[in-house]
Amino acid sequence: MTESTSPKAVVLAISSEWRELAEAGKERSNHIPSWSEREEEAADVIIATLTYLEKIGCNDIEQLLKDKVEFNSYRTK
Repeated sequence: MTESTSPKAVVLAISSEWRELAEAGKERSNHIPSWSEREEEAADVIIATLTYLEKIGCNDIEQLLKDKVEFNSYRTK
């Protein structure tokens, strides 16, 4: 991805990574053998999502995540 990559393109990348995660197994990753396929693909989803947040101009990703975790801990559905 480059500076000119659109936010929509990043959302599509997240979707692609999510599908790869859904298909990943427990076996060791071919790319990073010290981790499972699931772990590697989950990391890709996180990376793509962080890229999206940066792309849309999120000023404080760390605080957003803290706030969301706190909100979710009190959420009743």
